Amino acid sequence: MTAPPTPPIIPAKYHGADTNLPVSRIVMHGTVSPCEYGGARDIARYFQNPSYVSSCHYIVDPGETIQCVDDWTVAYHAPPNEHSIGVELCDPQTGPDSRWDDANHQAMLDRAAALVRQLCLAYEVPMVWLMPGDLAAWRHGITDHENVGTTWRQTSHIDPRWSVARSDDFMRRVLAATTAGAE
Repeated sequence: MTAPPTPPIIPAKYHGADTNLPVSRIVMHGTVSPCEYGGARDIARYFQNPSYVSSCHYIVDPGETIQCVDDWTVAYHAPPNEHSIGVELCDPQTGPDSRWDDANHQAMLDRAAALVRQLCLAYEVPMVWLMPGDLAAWRHGITDHENVGTTWRQTSHIDPRWSVARSDDFMRRVLAATTAGAE
């Protein structure tokens, strides 16, 4: 069994109870911020603001991963939140799909894939992409905020705003990743 990641921690202000285990899904998000070095720390500070009742477990930028909520604790990222881990990707959520091809996005995606692979191995989450029908059937795996919202209609977010080809590419990265770059 692989150990969970241990990146630097900047704790979020809000989160739920310590009832998140066992983990059944990993949910990918987009931050609505630039994909740049230092972006993860900026978003972590956002999650410390008492005006914003939201949180996630991890934030990834091109050079760093930051943890905001312990894996065993429920974060407020894509309801229903219990038994899921939220991973935020620093991305502005606007512009053409080709924005994912620049050097910063590519470095961030590699880093995020290594993180997600390590989480899957640590919590025995299958490395498969889940669509709304899979989520409705309570299958375990990896998905995005849009699919969670479509399935349970508790949120209207559609991040990380990437094409099906991008989610397929991300899954290829997860399957090929080593966990060395996750922490």
